Order: sequence, then structure tokens, then C-alpha cells
Amino acid sequence: MTIFRTLLLLVIFSFVTSAQTKIYKAVRVQTPPVIDGSLSDSVWQSAPAISDFAEQEPKRNNPPSEKTEVKILYDENNIYIGAFCYDREPGKIVARELKWDGRMSADDNFQLLFDTFNDDKNAYWFATNPMGMHDDALTTGSDFSNFNESWNGVWDVRSSITDSGWCAEFIFPLFNFKFESQSPLTWGVNFTREIRRKGEAIQWTSIGENRGFWHIPFAGDLIFEEGLRRGDPVFVKPYLSAGFENNGSARQEITKAGLDIKYPVTRNLTLDVSFNSDFAQVEADQAQINLTRFPLFFPEKRDFFLEGANIFSFDMSGSNQLFYSRRIGLKSGKQIPIINGIKLVGRFNRTEIGALNVVTNSSEGEPLTNYSVFRAKQDFLDNSYYGFLITNKFSEGSFNSVFAGDVGLSFKKFLGEYNLLITSGAAYSNGKNNSPESWAGKFSVSFPNDLLDIYSAYKFIQKDFNPEMGFISRTGVQMITNNIHITPRLNEYGIKKLVFSPLESSLQLDNNGNMISGDFTVTPFGFNTPRGDEFELEIRRRFDDVEADYNFFKDHTITAGRYWFTTYSAEYQIGKGADLIGGAGISTGDYYDRKGTAYYGNIYFNPNSLFTLEMRAENDYFSKGDEKFSTVEFSTTARLDFSTRLFTLFQAQWKNEDSRVGLIYRINYQPKIGSNVYLVVNHTLDTSGKLKTSDITVLGKVAWLFNL
Repeated sequence: MTIFRTLLLLVIFSFVTSAQTKIYKAVRVQTPPVIDGSLSDSVWQSAPAISDFAEQEPKRNNPPSEKTEVKILYDENNIYIGAFCYDREPGKIVARELKWDGRMSADDNFQLLFDTFNDDKNAYWFATNPMGMHDDALTTGSDFSNFNESWNGVWDVRSSITDSGWCAEFIFPLFNFKFESQSPLTWGVNFTREIRRKGEAIQWTSIGENRGFWHIPFAGDLIFEEGLRRGDPVFVKPYLSAGFENNGSARQEITKAGLDIKYPVTRNLTLDVSFNSDFAQVEADQAQINLTRFPLFFPEKRDFFLEGANIFSFDMSGSNQLFYSRRIGLKSGKQIPIINGIKLVGRFNRTEIGALNVVTNSSEGEPLTNYSVFRAKQDFLDNSYYGFLITNKFSEGSFNSVFAGDVGLSFKKFLGEYNLLITSGAAYSNGKNNSPESWAGKFSVSFPNDLLDIYSAYKFIQKDFNPEMGFISRTGVQMITNNIHITPRLNEYGIKKLVFSPLESSLQLDNNGNMISGDFTVTPFGFNTPRGDEFELEIRRRFDDVEADYNFFKDHTITAGRYWFTTYSAEYQIGKGADLIGGAGISTGDYYDRKGTAYYGNIYFNPNSLFTLEMRAENDYFSKGDEKFSTVEFSTTARLDFSTRLFTLFQAQWKNEDSRVGLIYRINYQPKIGSNVYLVVNHTLDTSGKLKTSDITVLGKVAWLFNL
């Protein structure tokens, strides 16, 4: 029997088993509750309580050690959720984080998912802790590859600690969500609570060996019998920033104003328009020394590009992407002025679409340029899709386009209880100097489950494939990847799971099938604990065919040649819940034609809700005969949170590659959800000789959200 016929039979079998879905009917009210972190309002008594939670971690389906109750109300404008997390030892509740999108997982917490289209694929995620911190994200699928925590909704929560445990009271304005207008209306919903000191996670549904909170298809049903109406809210956010910039030779006054508009074209389709976009408040990229001959990938942090980012995603292996939004408005870390940007994202029935058009001004050697991208995905079967992507970059005398299509098959009940993912896609780039070798393609099979996680993929990128709006680290290659991870559960001797990896391999071949690079990794032993501690031993064997000499650090050179080299590493990370979180690791062995040893570590110190200190450092030593040198990277961030709406932050970053210290100071006050007042100071010091200022920028910014 062929492999294709075997796969087909297994896919058919995957539809046989189904599980009963839990159901909750939200209660419509005329008088809303007061959002104060207490469920004492009489209106809460009208709603039945969800209390049939079960343990997901560390032992599946065990009764929870503490009781949890959840109630849901709604009216014409909002959804209200009340959660009471009982605790017989309230003095041991862990609660320190106040920051929006902070390290919530280190505290006791309560989380929820809304699958508003009930499509088993896309969801809104919200979370809080006993301090009332806000955490939210957009998510797609069942892993963190499409977890967009930089998205911020307009919602609120209040929490309080009582003699019986702690309580959280949420309010979600309906304009946050896209959903169908029908009556009755069904959303997918799930809840999870983590009791940090016990390493315990309990859930309402989606409990099982190969399930989990993020498995959206196994969420429960939340029914609104009278339906919901999103309304037609128009959000207008003008901003004004002012300050100065001094680059050491000249001082320049800065005054800038702009406007962002969010307009609902339909209940499910939103238009975002940005004029004279400004991202002065965005966090700086983490300082990194690049020891390879390939470019580094940095994540997007600008609000305009983050919301709806999942729809535009089209990956071609690792960080290789056909659309990489940092190609727009940024060059070598410097901002290129964005004149205007338009983005349309949403859904029609089972079709998800995204369109983006941005115009940037001439700056930093770049001409006036227009960038556009269009993406569509059509759902089919239970949790699968097919789609296409078009990108286009146009400037005077130059253009570049990419046309791509892909299919993703996702089976969440494969052979009854397993997960199976199959993806395939192809892309073609077209430019002024077109070439027949401008294709790329991918095919992968993934079996991501609790005991056994297997991934196998074949991808190719031809030598002239050139998506100028994407990120491609290397062309003219074929890539073959095979990974196997085995993680048996022990739940004894303080160990939750053992970790073994008999094979992690990544091969890159040229067009003739000759290996040009290879990476083979074995993890002979590792474990993690209920608290979240992690330990791993790793042996890594690498091959690289270096075609030409290159400087990998300052004037130190890797000469052309064919290299095999091996490294051995050990790493330990302290889990969640302690005042001092962090870890350390060491890696030693060969690095091309020299010896190399790397030490790295990180610390997250959060003794109370006011103060947080975070530090990261790496020191790499290299030697070859009499040649000895080291690379150093260091960063530290100190933060004071006065409330969930006001914080101040100081950050310092240094690397010995350029002997420059980057200093950032920021104050952020949020007078109301969606509106912000910033004071930002970016200061660069030159440490190559006598300490002196290289450049400094001081900016104040006010952005105010109006709901029309």
C-alpha cells in the first residue's frame, strides 16, 4: 500500500471519534454589574455557575485541589465574566505582576478564550491575576507560532483577594470582537486557572493527553440566545509628539502629529487607516551580535502592523517569511517616514481576508515607495484551509511581486485522540529582471502530541527567488528537516516529564543535491518539573560549506572551506512562581576552525508588584592558536509599576562589537484604556574611549482614543 493511500485511510479514521461538547448559556441582563472585583452585585445571582473544572497539569482529569466558579452575563453593549477562584490558603496566593502583557504566568492567574466565529481556529485570549493585570492576544491554531500578544483590546478587569480566595470581574465591550450577527449565536469558549505554588492548571474543557487550553476545536459552546450586536463603532486616535534629537553634531527639534482611524466596513470587516504614522514609543530591538553570515530576524513591535498579523503570515521554514512587515518603514534599525497606511482585515462566512497598502517617503537612501499585500484563506473540513498571498513593492524604476498559494490540513481527532498537521505551498517572485529560477515551495507533516512530537518537512528556495517584502536568509537551497521529541510523563520524584530527542536534523542542499550545511542535534536527557523548571543536555554536530571568507566578529575571519564541528551544552531554567526566576547554560566545543565556549544566563527578579529587574548576558570565548578573543552581550531592564495604568522603565543594552551603550527611559500613563501618555528618552553612549554621548532623543507623546 502506498504512503498516500495509508495517509488517506488514517485521515478518514480521524473523523470517527468525537467528544461531547460542554455548553453554557449566557444570561442577558438589563442592569449591568459594577466592575469592582467583587461578585456581590445581585445581578450575578441570576447566572448559573460553571464549576465542573478538571486538572490538566500535572495529572489529567484529576479533581482540582481548589474550587473555581465562572459566571457570564451580557447586555446590548458588553459581555461580563465573573470568576471566583477559591483558595483555602489565601495567604499563599502568588500575585506580583501589574504590567499590561507582563509575566502573568509567574502568578496565580485566570485565562479565557473566545472563538467568536466558532471556526475552531481563531480566538481572542484574555488573562488576569489577583492584582488585576491585563493580558490579551490574538491566537490561531494550537501552538504559540501565531500567538500575537502585542495586540491590545479595549476591555477592563478588576481583581481582589478575599478570605476565601480571589475574584476577577471582566467587562468586554462587544466592539472588540468580530462575529456573525444571528440569533441565537454560539461562540467557542474555554477557561483555565493556574495555581502557581502547586504547579496546577485546571480547565473547563479540552482536557486530555494530547489536548490543552490552546486546542480551540475542543472549547465549549457559549450560547447567546438573543444574539449579539456589535454595532458600528468608529475609533479615532489622534496623536501629538514633540521633542528634540541630538546626534552629536547637530540638534533638531521634532514636532509630529498624526491620526489613526478604525472603521467597521461590516460587522466582520474592519478598515484601519493611519496618517503620518509614528512609533516613537515602541521598544528597542534586543541587542545581538551576529556571528553568522546570514541576517538576523527581529520581531515586529509596531501596533499598526500587529493587529491581524496572523492572516498575512506565510512561512517558508523557520524565520523565512514571504511577508515581513519590518521591510516597511525601517532600514538598518532607522525609521523611514510612513506617509499613510491602509489595512483591511476580517471574514466573510468561512473566508478570511487581509489587505494592506502603505506608502513611505524617500529617506535613508530609499525612494518614495508603495507596499501592498493581499491574503485570503478559505476554511474547509473541520479545521483546515487553502489560500493565496500576493505582495507588491513599487517605486520609481523598480517593482517586485510575489504570488503564492498554500493548503493546511489540520486533524485534531486523528486516530481518535491525536493531532496531525499537513501543509503545502508554492510561491513565485517577479521583478524587473525576471528569472525562471524564482520559485519556492514547501511540504510538511507534523504529529505534535504529548508523548511523541514528530515533524518532517521538505522546502526549496531557488537562487533567484526574491520577495523584497519578505525575509529570506538564504536562496538556492533545498531544506530537509526531521525532528523527533519523546516526552514521557513521570509525575514522580519532583519531575513532571522526561525529555529525549533522538533526532533533530536540518539539511540544506544545493540544486545538485550536494550538502552545503547540516545541523544534527541529540538530546540524550532532559526533564521539566511541575513548577516549570527545565533542564536539558544537548549534543550538536554541524557542517557548513563556507564559499568565501567572512568576518564573523570585528576583524576575525572564518576562511572558506568545508567544516564539521561539534558542541556540547547544558542548560537549566528556573520555573515560574519564585521571586527570582532565571537560568544559565554553557556550550563548549569547536566552532569552525577554532575552539569556542559560551556562557549565558538570565534573571527575572520580581519581589513585589512595584519593582521588577530583568537581566540577560552572554559571553562567548574563542581561541585559535595565539588568537584569543571574546564577545559580550548584556542587557538590563528595571521597571516600577505604580498601578496597572502607570509605569516607568529604564533599560540598558551593551555589546562589545561596537562599544556603544543604548539607554532607554520611558514613562507610560494610561488615563483610560486605549489612550496613552508617553515620555521617552533614547540615549546612546560611546565607550570606545572617553565616555561620551553619541546621540540622544527626548520625546513626549499623547495618543487619545475616541469612540464615535
